[in-house]
Amino acid sequence: MNMPLLKKERRPWWMSPWGDEAAGDVWSDRLFPVWQRMKGEEWTPTFNFYEEEGNYKLEAEIPGVDKDNLSVTIDKNVLTISGKKESKVEEKKANYYLLESSYGSFSRSLRLPGEIEEGKVQASYQNGVLKLTMPQKKVSETKQIKIEG
Repeated sequence: MNMPLLKKERRPWWMSPWGDEAAGDVWSDRLFPVWQRMKGEEWTPTFNFYEEEGNYKLEAEIPGVDKDNLSVTIDKNVLTISGKKESKVEEKKANYYLLESSYGSFSRSLRLPGEIEEGKVQASYQNGVLKLTMPQKKVSETKQIKIEG
């Protein structure tokens, strides 16, 4: 008899004291993130965000997502990256022993620490890594104003 090592299950009652809402339970999903993956719910890509040579730079690891399923927006100094990873169709004849592929949609936002020149943002996507280079706006220098009178 072949039994899979991992199967999709509902959350235990103690993880969702307010019911099995479609959005999930914020408290239990943060403490037990594996339940989101097991239920095929949202997944979150990892970000590296840093400043270098007058640019804000972001690297997001988003393996398995097609470039056409990604969206990058900047609105009022908030960067949002969202996308969708399609699930693979399981063959009915296959006997899975382990099934850990994650899929679903994601959306992640972060507030930029300073203003950027939005028209000069560069983005590239290779080998599952999204790279953004966002030039910082030049801050005007403080100017002493002479008071007459």
